[in-house]
Amino acid sequence: MSPADSRRQVRVLLVDQSDVVLERLKTVLTKNPRTVVVGTAQTQAEAGMLLQTCRPDVVVLDIQAGDSYGIHLCRTIRKCYPKIAVLFFTASDDKRLLKSAILAGAQGYLLKQASGEAVVKAIEVVAAGQAVVDQQLTQEILKWVRERSNPTQRRRSSGCSASDLRVLSLIAAGRTNKEIARYLNVSPGVFRARLLKIYKRLGISRRSAAASYFMRWEQGVF
Repeated sequence: MSPADSRRQVRVLLVDQSDVVLERLKTVLTKNPRTVVVGTAQTQAEAGMLLQTCRPDVVVLDIQAGDSYGIHLCRTIRKCYPKIAVLFFTASDDKRLLKSAILAGAQGYLLKQASGEAVVKAIEVVAAGQAVVDQQLTQEILKWVRERSNPTQRRRSSGCSASDLRVLSLIAAGRTNKEIARYLNVSPGVFRARLLKIYKRLGISRRSAAASYFMRWEQGVF
């Protein structure tokens, strides 16, 4: 291979708790002159060490990384290593996990029944800064995008008005009751009464639960 070809290689870190999956991926990628496997990991801790030493361009990651949740690792990678792309390679077609992966910053989501050629192509796509989703999940993505672009529908499904969701967003942002009351131009007492009504309607009693509710709404759970 010429030096020019080597410079074009995509450096890939593989993270999966299965030895079989790791070996399959290594075999596929080793046969491709445009990709090079720079490391493999079966846990989040191993992946964390290799991210620092192997300098990958792309991390191919399962939803489950040892005892840890792959979504959490994806968030860490995108926060600490924003130039590294993340491609989920998983057996799960759960729409909630797909949404969580995208919201965590993943550029790709591929199911494990994908061919070796599809895996290579997906790696090259995310390495180029583009996005890829398994064809079987395309309709799910389109449906989600339509739902997120229709705030009225989301408000109906969440059981909250737009103004109530605004209050919950301020709580999730860490604002105090006094700060929110000032923002809404009402007295602290009036705001406290309104907040209690929201809590009662949602069946919650704490600020942490209110913040969690808003984050789930943001992720399209409702």
